[in-house]
This record gives sequence, C-alpha cells and structure tokens, in this order.
Amino acid sequence: MTSTLDLPTQCDTDDTTATSSPDTDLNTSDLDGAAPADAAPDGDTSSTDVKESPLDELSDEDRAALHARWDAEIDTIVRADPHTVLLAENVRTADAEADEDTTANFKTHGVKTAVNGYRDYDTGAIVVTEGQRRVLNAREAGCTVPVWMKTPPPADERKATIERIVNQFIENDPALRRSLTLSDTARALQQLAAFNLKPAGIARKLALGRQGKTYVENVLRAGQSELALKASERYDLDLLQAAVIAEFDEAGDTDTAKELILTARTAPNNFAQLAERKRTERADKQRLAALTEDLTEEMTAAGVTIFEQSLPDDGDARSLDRLRPTPEDEPRTELSAENHASCPGHGAWIETDHHDEQGNQIPVAVYGCADFLAHGHALSYAPAGRADFTPVPTSTGTSVDDESSEDEQADEVAVARAAHAAAELERQKARIIRKWVIQNNKDWDASAAPRRKWLVGLLQRKTAPQGAQLFLALQKAHGGYALRRAFERNHPLAMTLLYLPDGATLADLTSKVAKAPTAGKATLYDLFLTLCAIEADLSRNSWRSPWDSAQAYMAAIIGWGYPASDVERKVIDPETEQEVIAAQLGDLAADPTIDGGTTAEGDESGGAEIDDPTAVVDDVDDAGADEQTGAQTDHADGDAADGTGPEAVEQDTAAEAELIGAAI
Repeated sequence: MTSTLDLPTQCDTDDTTATSSPDTDLNTSDLDGAAPADAAPDGDTSSTDVKESPLDELSDEDRAALHARWDAEIDTIVRADPHTVLLAENVRTADAEADEDTTANFKTHGVKTAVNGYRDYDTGAIVVTEGQRRVLNAREAGCTVPVWMKTPPPADERKATIERIVNQFIENDPALRRSLTLSDTARALQQLAAFNLKPAGIARKLALGRQGKTYVENVLRAGQSELALKASERYDLDLLQAAVIAEFDEAGDTDTAKELILTARTAPNNFAQLAERKRTERADKQRLAALTEDLTEEMTAAGVTIFEQSLPDDGDARSLDRLRPTPEDEPRTELSAENHASCPGHGAWIETDHHDEQGNQIPVAVYGCADFLAHGHALSYAPAGRADFTPVPTSTGTSVDDESSEDEQADEVAVARAAHAAAELERQKARIIRKWVIQNNKDWDASAAPRRKWLVGLLQRKTAPQGAQLFLALQKAHGGYALRRAFERNHPLAMTLLYLPDGATLADLTSKVAKAPTAGKATLYDLFLTLCAIEADLSRNSWRSPWDSAQAYMAAIIGWGYPASDVERKVIDPETEQEVIAAQLGDLAADPTIDGGTTAEGDESGGAEIDDPTAVVDDVDDAGADEQTGAQTDHADGDAADGTGPEAVEQDTAAEAELIGAAI
C-alpha cells in the first residue's frame, strides 16, 4: 500500500465515519473527543500531554479488544476529522500554515495524498507526524483527511525523536520530489483545452485559485513554442519567462525570443523591461517603416538620389556638414543642401535613429556628396586652398626657402588636423550620448509596466513590508510635489491601478480604502497611494537627473523585493555623460590625436570602438557556463546603497542569442 492513493473527495457534507475500523463497543467518535484539536497548540502537540481519557474507565478486556482493533489499522488508510487529529512536533516551521490556493483545491477535490500518522494507544488520538500542512488546509476546507496509519513510535524517546525528524526531513526534502515539467504540464492542459474547456474552466476544474486562469493561459502559451519549452527545461526558466519567450517565437521574432532567453540567464532583472521594450519596438518598427517609405517616395519624387549604404565617416562620400563648397572657401564655410542640390554627387542617406519632440523615432534625410574630391569640394577643416589634409609636394631640389615653406606647410596641416580631430571627437561624443539617451529612454519607458504591475501585487499582501511606516512618515513630513499633486488630482494613477471604472470619483477610492479589514491592510493602502503618487511623477529624466523623492522611492521598492532593471537602478546611482564617454572612448576622450584616434587623413581608425562593449558567453551549450568576457556595466544590478540583486551583464545579443539557439 502506498501513501498516494486516488481517494474520493471527503468534505464536511460526507456521512463517512471518522475511521474505517471495525465496530467495537466503544464508539470511535468518543475516542476522538478525548483528544480535541485544542488540547494543545499545533506544532508541539503530543499524545503525552493528555492526562485523562475515557480509556481509563475501560476494563482490561475491553482495552485489549480496542488495542487489537487499532493494531488492525496499521498500514491502512483511516479517514479522520482534521480538527481531532493531533500534530506532532515538526521540523518545518516556515510556511507551516494553511494557504488560500491549497485550501481552495481541497474544497473542490479533497485531500488526495494521505498523511502519515499513528494511534496513541493511551488516549486513542491519531497523531500526524508527516503532513501538517495538509491537515491545516483540510481544517480550513472542511474536508476529512486520509491518514496512513503507521506503527506507534518506540517507547525510547531518543529513538522516537530521531525517527520522527528523519521521516519529516525525507517527507519535505525537495531532492526526493520531482514536479511535472513545463512540457508535461502544457501537454496535460492542452488535452483539457481540446475538450473545448476555456482557461477559466480548466482553472476551476483544477482548483488553481484566483490566479488560476492566468496560470493556465501562460502554460498554454508556452506550450505553443518548442523553443520556450526547451529553454525552460534546459535553463530552469520560470513559467512567465517561458510564456513571454513563446509570445515572440510564435510571432516569428525568434531573434528576440533568443535574446530573452539569454537575458533570463544572465540578467533576469532586465527580463520584464526587455520584453516590454521589444513589444513597443515591434509596433514602432511598423510605424517607422511606413514613415520611411513615405520619406523615400517624397525624396525620389524630388529627384534626390538615395544612398543605400549607411552614412560613412570616411572615404569619398561625406555628409555636407563635414564639407565646405570649394578648397578656396574659408575653412568651416557651410555647404547647405540647397547650394549643393546642383552637384552631380548630390544625394542623401536616410537615418532612422532620430526622434521628434515627443520622443517618437522618425526617419531623417542626411544630405551629402557621393565623391567630394571628384566634385570639387573640400573637407570643412582642411587648410585653405586644399581639399583634404594631403601635403602639397615640393620640387626634388630643395632650398632653404623650400624647407622653410615645408615647415610652414607642416605646421598649417598639423593645426588643421588638430581642429578636424577635435571636431570629429565632438561628433563621436555626441553620437555616444545620443545613443545612450535613446537606449535608456526606451528602457525607461519599457520599465513602467512591470514596475506598476509590481505595485498592484504589493497591495495584495496582508501587511505592509518592513520599514514602510518610516518611509511613509518621511514622505508625509517632506510633503513633496508628487504627493501634493496626487492629492489635488484625486490619485489618478492609483485609481487606474485599482481598476476603478472610468469616471470613478474620490468617494469611490475612499470607499475602497475604508473597507480595509485590518490595520495592516490600511497601512498597505496608505503605502500604495504614496508610491503611486511618486510613480506618477517619474519621467524620462528620472534615470539621468532624479529628484530625492524618486531615489527614495526606487531604493524602497528594491528593498521590498522589486527586481529593478539596470535603467531603474540608475535612479539611485545616475551615470554622467563624462562617465559614459570615457567608458566608450577611453584616453581618446581627452586627447583625440593619440594612437587609435583620428588619422592624418582625418579618418576614424578602428582603434576607438564607438559601439557598446560586449560580453560573450563562453560555452552556452553547457547549461552551467556563465563565465563572461568583455566589458560589464559600470555598476552591478545591486546598487551601492544595498548591494542587492543579480549582477548586470551587458550583452552582444545578436551573437549570444545565436549561440543560445544553437544550444537549444
């Protein structure tokens, strides 16, 4: 006989008796009544605490018959009222209480797995040694609990205690338990869905609780993607991560799906923000493609040549902002698109990394010349009378005057080169800062949805987190602008996150808060309203130049368990433009003429890498290989204030995601 029998549901409406033992002269219910549930507190109750029992009034013959009946119970299943059984001391102290989801499941299905227990022959009470949580949840659910009856422990207290601890440890040892894999779970739910059961119906059938419908939806979504299922099992991803990966894989965006897998492994705090950003980018990409097509048609109709290659930094083709009309014009003389329109080399590149005043990405035409030397133009900073920085050759026979002329020419070229190098360096810096701002703005925008979802989840707790009262007192004492504005506007963000209907008033919000069942819940509402006020005041500027209230807010929610992404942690420890430039250009940021900087011809060499540094997973095929090479972010996920959170890792997502895909 095993302890995992398929037992029929036994709820408080059943007529089943307390045990399955044969009839005796002494009613079983009388014995259970001798050891009521309140005889001693749960967790430290033992049969030795009971001093008096109806058994004391029995004759020796009746007592022997009763003991014989109990002997026959050993290795059988006895159904017992959970309120009458006693709980032995248990090694589990954390989470040793009933929970809503399990209780709801027991109300629907009863207790499917028998607990282990024995009969105390002195009192007749059933003592449960393994399965205290099942008993506690059965009490809440009003169901009987099946008890697999064991031989009573030895009389030697030392041996009995050792035996109890060992058995309880084995009972709770996760190494001995194997949950269903996500693939198995998905297949099971897909089979149920094939019978036209909706996610809500499946959740009800399985008694999955309040979040059951969402759970079923996520499992079914993850089950549609082989990539998500394999990644989940190989890299131990959670269900929500698998569902998000499946979302992109099923949409045909496998590259993003692989990038998300990599992020889940190396920087999980960035996962939700990355997924949200990719969703936004997917919509923006469609909008940008339409705008680019319109601009292309407009320029083609105007007779403007569109250069297919990307905007170059060197070579014969140059953008007009780097040219002057002719070598005879003064250095840095402007060459406008209007004046250049008649040039045979006139054309434009279409850049798509520009943004309008609202921060929306837009295409922009950058005008240039296909071959500035062939068409008589000059580099903007080239010496007067010259098209570039190439020295003018002298005659073979040199005189003192010729040597003096060469020296003057060299000095002139050197000065022009230095000016050109400085201008190019400023361009690089501007490009780096623009890329930095654009990327972090996108990440910041994407972080709002996961952060606000976490705020909603915070309100589901029963009590406020540790330190909340001090945080609230400080915010109220300061009385910052964000709080005042929320009061004046009747907490619009809080109303939205509380799912109050459109047109809801302050009275509706007040009514909801007034229904707080406990003081702890009321404090949670206070905290929620305060956090929402500060959250509503955050902007794209928060990651660059945060207010004190924003820093206190971010530090607080991180301390309370929010897995902040890298860009959100910048609120606490902002980067400066100087730090970003130095990280990209190194010594070149201070001296543009050093090796690896601008060459004599004014062209950027390969020594200065402008793009973000990368980190490479050495061996993705090894599930445990997390060694990283290359540069990491300036500060880890855990900020200097609290040191919490996983270490942030910058990623060459294209290369690494390809490795991920190959491994899976």
